[in-house]
Amino acid sequence: MPLTDQPVKGMYIREEERIFLLQDRKLKTQGRQGGLVIMKLKALDNGQIINKTVKSGTKVEYVNPETKEVQYLYSDDSSAYFMDMETFETINIPKDVIGSYLNFLKEGDSILILSYEGKVLTVKENSSVVLEVTTADDAVKGNTANSATKLVTVETGYQLHVPLFIKTGDKIKINTETGEYSGKSN
Repeated sequence: MPLTDQPVKGMYIREEERIFLLQDRKLKTQGRQGGLVIMKLKALDNGQIINKTVKSGTKVEYVNPETKEVQYLYSDDSSAYFMDMETFETINIPKDVIGSYLNFLKEGDSILILSYEGKVLTVKENSSVVLEVTTADDAVKGNTANSATKLVTVETGYQLHVPLFIKTGDKIKINTETGEYSGKSN
């Protein structure tokens, strides 16, 4: 049970038998009383975001998750299935653990999963992905009152709005946090 009094952003913390990702921390000083550490934690079991304040110097228990490379195979209504690249075993991960990142995975993609004590905590998400446009409607004449965009579908089935010059077969870069178009890929 490793303990630290210096929690760092990106660290995994165990508290009350739950594991949290430390998304942000701030140090607040109060004159002679010493400082406080305000931590923004994301629960990995249900995605809940909580703020927790502890006295500076308080020890917190952290975990070092095991990283493993897996290959995405397919998904059904409740789970996504991956193949362990070393043992070739099939690993099923509930969709709520992966979240919206499943929209950006195509068959055969390699990603990293983080697990602790045999339980998958989360997947290591890339900040952006490059996907090919499979369906793109033609631009509608006069559709330039606001920002000129149209709806397209990429190879994973995900739909998003892109500029009018994007056509079927183009490869586009998508920001995985927002799910929005971020540029055309070469």
